[in-house]
Amino acid sequence: MAQATPETSRMVGSLSGNPIPFIIPIILTFILYKKHPISFKNKNLYKVLLIYTIWAICSLVKYNIFTTEEYSYHFFMIYAILIAYIHNRIYGGKMIPIYENLLVLLSKISIILWLFAVFAPFSSSFFRLFPETRYGNSVIYLFTWMDPVKGQIYSGILRNAGCSWEPGRFAIMITLAIFCNLCQYDIKFKHNKNIWWLLIALATTQSTTGYSITIILYIIFLIKKINIKYIVIAISIMLPTAYLILQFDFMSKKIITKIQEAQNISRLEQQFHWNSLHNKENTYLGSIDRFDAIVFEWQNVLNDPLLGYSRNTNHSYFSKNITSNYTLANGLIKTLGMYGCILGCYFFYLLYYSSSVIAASNKSPRKIALFTLFCLSAISYQILSVPIFTSFWFYGYFNKNKQH
Repeated sequence: MAQATPETSRMVGSLSGNPIPFIIPIILTFILYKKHPISFKNKNLYKVLLIYTIWAICSLVKYNIFTTEEYSYHFFMIYAILIAYIHNRIYGGKMIPIYENLLVLLSKISIILWLFAVFAPFSSSFFRLFPETRYGNSVIYLFTWMDPVKGQIYSGILRNAGCSWEPGRFAIMITLAIFCNLCQYDIKFKHNKNIWWLLIALATTQSTTGYSITIILYIIFLIKKINIKYIVIAISIMLPTAYLILQFDFMSKKIITKIQEAQNISRLEQQFHWNSLHNKENTYLGSIDRFDAIVFEWQNVLNDPLLGYSRNTNHSYFSKNITSNYTLANGLIKTLGMYGCILGCYFFYLLYYSSSVIAASNKSPRKIALFTLFCLSAISYQILSVPIFTSFWFYGYFNKNKQH
């Protein structure tokens, strides 16, 4: 959500420029802390910060770069960890229904404004009055209208980006809220208005990632036990559902196209070569698709499996030896490429631990649910260093209690 506009992206990404967007979340967090004082004397917090700090120092020494920009990459990761700690210590298990209710509210707002945009084409002149973003215009940070001219439209229908800068990211936010709902109520559609708002909002995003993750989440919650009975029930329900969803053009065609493109890496190499001849080094031209990015992120991992290339992607093998004009969208392998196998695996261990703790303290115990959700989400987007996602990632490690 904070990345919806160039200005608000500073909330999670840079120490330079206009200080106001950077200061706002810090002030809000401080107010929250003053209202609900907590102790920072916590061995788990010390352990995580110590491990990360040792890694960060090794990375700084490795590249021998000690600039404000370089420090900022590490600052925002420590910032995300501290936010996660504060949220978990203050809210505890209440963080799950709080996040769900917040996304339901944002979903309602997005659905109303999305319907206005779809059924009143003349509304485009109204939306264009607001600050421009990469794909449209941000309406006071609560809704981002997708401009048809900029391509976020499938089968003649605008996609719903909600409060985010892009429909796929909003879909990821919704799937986490769906997970929160499942944790509290299991699979329940009757007398459960929240799940309907979330599913409708998800449908309007037209996101292949969001649809796929939701199907897998429901399969996980359907299979209560690993036996033939529940497997047959899950298959008989989910297969027809998946088939119907795949009938949408944006699902089936997009998946087939992405698979075919991922098998033809040579086209990207030609594209990189052409752009290197016609553009300056480090001139941003776009990001590589999530599936294509897997290959290049693995090259980053293999190039430096222990320490990784650090949080500054300019140090990666891809940026130094292939192209500096593009970034890699895959956040799952990026966790290993960026932090190295040791710290990366440690972070994944903490995620699995949190997934187990949430499962043990909720109505529907599914140990792999959150772990699967974040791993699948990370294929398309970076998850770990975004504070709200980091709060769930470290839920089991920082939470003051295990029960709601």
